Amino acid sequence: MNIPAPIPPRLAKFAPITTSEITAPAHETGRKRLRIAIVNPDYPPGVYTYHYGLEILKGPVKSSIQTGALPTLAGLLDPRHDIAIFDEAVRPLDLDYLAGFDVVAFTAMIVQKPRVLQLLAALFRRGPMVVLGGPLVTAEEHLFIGKCDAVFIGEAEETWPAFVEDLAAGNPTQTRYEQTERTDMATVPIPRFDLLESSAYSTVSIQFSRGCPFLCEFCDIIVMFGRRPRTKPVQKVLAELDAALAVGFRSCFLVDDNFIGNKAAAKDLLRALIDWQETHGFPMNLSTEASVNLAEDDEMLDLMVRAVFTQVFLGIESPNEASLLETRKVQNVRAGTLLSRLERIRQSGMIVRGGFIVGFDEDSPRIFDDQFNFISAAAIPMATVSILSPLPTTPLHKRLAEAGRLVEHDPICGFEPAQMSREQLKAGHQDLVARLFDPDNFFDRVFRSFDGPEAFRDRLAADRTRRRAATGVRTYLTTARHSLRLAMHAIRHRHPRVLPAYLRNWRRNRRLGLVALLGPECVRLCILHWHQYRLTHGHLGSNWFSVETPNDTPITVGANP
Repeated sequence: MNIPAPIPPRLAKFAPITTSEITAPAHETGRKRLRIAIVNPDYPPGVYTYHYGLEILKGPVKSSIQTGALPTLAGLLDPRHDIAIFDEAVRPLDLDYLAGFDVVAFTAMIVQKPRVLQLLAALFRRGPMVVLGGPLVTAEEHLFIGKCDAVFIGEAEETWPAFVEDLAAGNPTQTRYEQTERTDMATVPIPRFDLLESSAYSTVSIQFSRGCPFLCEFCDIIVMFGRRPRTKPVQKVLAELDAALAVGFRSCFLVDDNFIGNKAAAKDLLRALIDWQETHGFPMNLSTEASVNLAEDDEMLDLMVRAVFTQVFLGIESPNEASLLETRKVQNVRAGTLLSRLERIRQSGMIVRGGFIVGFDEDSPRIFDDQFNFISAAAIPMATVSILSPLPTTPLHKRLAEAGRLVEHDPICGFEPAQMSREQLKAGHQDLVARLFDPDNFFDRVFRSFDGPEAFRDRLAADRTRRRAATGVRTYLTTARHSLRLAMHAIRHRHPRVLPAYLRNWRRNRRLGLVALLGPECVRLCILHWHQYRLTHGHLGSNWFSVETPNDTPITVGANP
């Protein structure tokens, strides 16, 4: 038999082969060395995909962030196997090429469900063993019975390599795998960042911990990972940063469920990160997600800023305290007002991004105005507002199911709200997002986020001065090209009204003096806004945060989908 040659990892994703070149898969031959494809399906356009902004930038970057599961799953396997990573967010998949592998392993979030179902239908029983893991199948396992050869429920640091080795040895494999114990984070190997097309991503994702100590009713994290945060050893995280730095990454998002879930461990890591940044010349911009009680810990804030954390995403959810108590978000209703705590975090020097939810039982129709006013007062430019989603496995899903309030046929609002109709909730949500990303409202929040005490403004001014000195002519020429492309896109997509707004706010920025954004930064902010604006106005009548957002990309076997 003709056995395929080993795949050079960096070339595997770019070298499609014809159907005639595909040989019998290894699980039929008992071969010890397997050809394994680890695949991330594409995402529908969403708040953090930056689809429409990347269209304008036209550089090598095709995706805003690298999916952490891809190199992690590769790192769990014996390197004797030929392992290739495929990310549909970066470039199209060739299904004939994938059909030539022994194993095709999909990892997917809930938002990727439509695309996953399409890809499974195209590849299942075409030759390779087709398997699926990740939050999607963990939450909705019943949807995938009979659609793939095996599923991996929950964490898979033990089950995934065990499956591969059984297959390589010719042993029987199971159709369902689930670990009996939670993963010891100290045993997780360094991800195979070397298998990524690193230049195609703006940010690398690294995980320090799993789990969260809180009990938010709508969240599935505590179901999947538990309430006791489990952390990696500090030296292991630093080794992962070394590996990411070696392949060219200069921006890292720590994808923890709650970075400060274990405060003592987080501070130990931050002290080590400060030393690591100093040793390497401060090469890495860091960001993460945390709970609002971050504001109550001055030492944590100081350490994060010194370690070059530039942004933090916070689950703020609602200005309505009754809604926060309803959903057990108790950490948001103590130690002062929400606004005062957000201000403390912002004035520490980090950009605050916020997640908000509408549709709690305690939300009346006035919640949309309340959310708009709160987000404006908090000066949060990038505010993600979603309709409450009763994810399977969550306490919220159980409560609504017992009350007969789940609505299976509505992919946008999957439950009956308590104080308004589903149509009112959907319309109010859409109007709220449109108001938030009106160009002048957006830039008003941006510029007011520069307000603060004299020490805060002095720090901003010093940072702007440093970056201004480091900005060359080439950067400004690139900015001019980006500005022209942005104008062309706005006209082509029939949204010319944003252009005068961008010009007005460009002038407003220049009047800010030493704290003004640099020209290239201001243009990139316009492009960031364009993505949000286009997303909002391109999905009228649908919830573009919904887990059911459609992806209508067709599947054609034998061609790139």
